[in-house]
Amino acid sequence: MLDADQTGKHRNFRLTFLSQAIAFATALSGSAYAAEIEEVVVTAQKRAENLQDVPIAISAFTGDSIKKMGAQNLTDLGKTTPGVEMNNDTTLQPTYNIRGIQTSDFTVGSDPAVAVYVDGVYTGRGAGAEVPLADIERVEVLKGPQGTLFGRNATGGAIHIITKKPFNENQAEVNFTAGNYGRLSTDVIVNRALTDDLSMRVTASSNKRDGYYPNGGNGANWGGQDTQTFRAALAWLPSENTEVVWRNEYNKLDQNSAVRVSTNSALSSGDMFGDVNFDFPDHEKRDLYGSSLTVTHDFDAATLTSITAYRTYNAVIQQDEDGENNPDYFFGSLNDDDEKYFSQEFRLNGATDSLKWTLGASYSQEKLEHTTEAFFTPSTFESFALYTALKEDPESLMALTQLLPADMQGPVSAQLGPQLAAIAQMDDEQVAEQLPAAREMLRGFGLDGVMIANFFGNYMLPGLVQQATINGTMPQFIGSFDCGGQLASGDQMALRQCLMMGASAFVQGKDPSWRESVKNTGDYRSAAVYGDATWSITDALDLTMGLRYTQDKKDFSIDTAYQNELYGIPFGIAFFSGGKPMISETPSDTWSDLSGRAVLNYRWNDSVMTYLSWANGFKAGGFNSLNYGANIENSFDQENVTNIEAGLKSNLLDNRLQLNAALFSYQYDNLQELSLIGFPIPSYNLRNADAEGKGGELEVLWAATDGLLIGGNYSHLETEYTRYQVITAAGETAADDRTGQPRVGTPEDKFNLMAEYTIDLNSGANVVLRGDYNWTGERVGTITDASLVIPDYQLLNARMSFNSADDRYTVSGWVQNVTDEEVVGSYGGPGEAIGSNTGWRFAPRTVGADVTVRF
Repeated sequence: MLDADQTGKHRNFRLTFLSQAIAFATALSGSAYAAEIEEVVVTAQKRAENLQDVPIAISAFTGDSIKKMGAQNLTDLGKTTPGVEMNNDTTLQPTYNIRGIQTSDFTVGSDPAVAVYVDGVYTGRGAGAEVPLADIERVEVLKGPQGTLFGRNATGGAIHIITKKPFNENQAEVNFTAGNYGRLSTDVIVNRALTDDLSMRVTASSNKRDGYYPNGGNGANWGGQDTQTFRAALAWLPSENTEVVWRNEYNKLDQNSAVRVSTNSALSSGDMFGDVNFDFPDHEKRDLYGSSLTVTHDFDAATLTSITAYRTYNAVIQQDEDGENNPDYFFGSLNDDDEKYFSQEFRLNGATDSLKWTLGASYSQEKLEHTTEAFFTPSTFESFALYTALKEDPESLMALTQLLPADMQGPVSAQLGPQLAAIAQMDDEQVAEQLPAAREMLRGFGLDGVMIANFFGNYMLPGLVQQATINGTMPQFIGSFDCGGQLASGDQMALRQCLMMGASAFVQGKDPSWRESVKNTGDYRSAAVYGDATWSITDALDLTMGLRYTQDKKDFSIDTAYQNELYGIPFGIAFFSGGKPMISETPSDTWSDLSGRAVLNYRWNDSVMTYLSWANGFKAGGFNSLNYGANIENSFDQENVTNIEAGLKSNLLDNRLQLNAALFSYQYDNLQELSLIGFPIPSYNLRNADAEGKGGELEVLWAATDGLLIGGNYSHLETEYTRYQVITAAGETAADDRTGQPRVGTPEDKFNLMAEYTIDLNSGANVVLRGDYNWTGERVGTITDASLVIPDYQLLNARMSFNSADDRYTVSGWVQNVTDEEVVGSYGGPGEAIGSNTGWRFAPRTVGADVTVRF
């Protein structure tokens, strides 16, 4: 963290930077050159406008620029977008981070913090948001809360994907890509004028690639891709004032991605860039269908737009959560999602000489079914509980030696004491490295299973006593172990010793069929009305005001199911919730909010505009989807973000230089944070924290000569938790030991540079050389251990293209990650609960060629 003096220096630098940028932009605006930067039209304010006229921080990518970058999905775009991180190793559980604002929940009890739209339709769950970027008109990344125009779940910002619309011409295009690791991709695009008033566009896309993680266990490498996308759209002009567009999309995905590798060198090499060996399959499948009908009608004074949409998908993802092949750490998960989503929006836009306005109303209903299954062995639970105990209070384990025969207690204590005292001085990562040795040491002492025995004694014993009182008998523990006599005698130590013996046999069995599940259903309804208006106070000064009222109602259910019984009691470990052996609840709640914005922008001349804005965003509360600890509510509050921003947009040197900048500061109230809490069995809980962030972004695009285009961007971001209370097993709050720590996955500094040089040939053809460079600073890898830092990295991509004189075909050769950098994407995941934290890597160097033919 920065001290007060350093913070002041940074603030002075930023203010100086902004004032100098304005002066620089104004001074350069009169220069004259020949070439110009192409105008980009966006719909960030629900109306078509030049990107440079919109007083919002936006990064926009046209379909052509996406292709030149070699970007296949939103994660690829995130690498080159200032203030944005989209480091996703899986299509079905993506996280979008804008200016440090994201949601880490992978279940359905909460909503994303960054709203993703496709052709004006909210995509809802993350599992249905990530789609291939084939035949795309543009992608707009809006930064900062967008609560007024885009509504709920846009606290961090919004991402809008706009596909290409049918038009009244006959065209066709075929794109073919081949590369190493078996990469084969094909896009077939057909646009047809069916009549003078009716046109059609069809896109068929396939993308396949083998894995790049060497499989040490033999078989196919991990990390492959296999997805097919089909889009069909009809555009109809029934009158000169009315347009109807019907879009349909189907996506099928079946691949073995989401590869996470253990970073614990005591379990493996700890090398995420070497061979991997799993004992549970990594696989993801999805079938997605979406349809929308957009009707636009122009009246004399206004334009009415209606968007009716339906989306549905089924998605299944299996993951090896421990990232290793070790029976003491066997841990796999399966998440199955079914979603049906309907939405309707009506919007009315109008404009006069001095006023532009928008009025709108929307309604949506989302129906969900989600099942999370956990697969592990009893030995996994022993590792789980032991790791938690070693982190929390290792010396307290000395008391467990009392479960041993009396003649063993002294010698074992003498050996165990110094080991536990040393572990007490270690951080979480070091403790994880000691865990396998600790398991072997306890085995040697005859204490393997002691953690399960302790759990049975503390949490199951009251239920056993009650059951024995009712039934008058004590069922066998496991196999031949019968502790009925010890229970009847009332000798608690003898009973615990018997339980420990049974638990030891239980652990040594390593039964891989232990399985638990949690099923959630959701019926979420959201309704909103909004208005937004821009008043031109003078020819140079505009004031924009907006307000939106949103109401969300959520009906939810949570049901745990265990395939296992002990003493006739259904028994769960992964989804054990604070003494409740099973949960079956149907909570319901309603949240409402007023969100708005106020923007003042001033155009200094035809080339330079500055703006000052205040905006807030809202995300409804929700429910813990998996389980929750004792005395902890399973619901959590809504979150709100308030952002203040100053920005500059400019077109200089006769539109050869585009310079945009923004400075911002936000407060994040009731941030919904997913974390493992509780002892002796941690559970995933969503709860509320507070955070703040501040930073700046700079984007430059310069047509240096008629043939040379240079672009670059830089972002600086500082985030920290201002409230982050650790919750104990008793439901009490401990010290705010994470207050002041930065948020996970948010680098302070990020820099991108692009250069594109066009060589015109005498034949009329041309050759285009392009390079993209990215440097991203270090960032915190996981909230549970702020010392686990992801190092900074750099990536270099290169591309060379030949375009024929008649623009009939294009041939390109490309290299991604030219220097073959070994880059860590992120750390974290459920495996950290058992001392096997996992991480994933970016792709190594990939090479290939594209061929595009147009008809």
